[in-house]
Amino acid sequence: MTVRVTETVWLGHDNLIDLQLWKKGPADSGFVEADLSSVTRMVLKLDSTVIDSETETEVFDWSTGDGKVTIALGDQEITAATYTSRLITYDPQNDDGIVWGEFDLVVRS
Repeated sequence: MTVRVTETVWLGHDNLIDLQLWKKGPADSGFVEADLSSVTRMVLKLDSTVIDSETETEVFDWSTGDGKVTIALGDQEITAATYTSRLITYDPQNDDGIVWGEFDLVVRS
């Protein structure tokens, strides 16, 4: 069974979204934290709205080294609504990006 994740953003506030990214580990080891050390760019697609770390440098933080991504959207100009969101990471070996799945994002004012 797949569980659909829902995150909530409060516009004008400092609430953060913390996502933990996991990847399949070596044979029979289950899942391990994703290594984001080579990631050069992140994009969050909210339906047709795109938030890109190249232009919105303060939104994304993946510097902890443990697969954790912190996303700060409270100061973004986003219309209050519910979005199907997709996180995409880019690195030198994946210049077309890796989609880490979808989650529901509820934006409230």
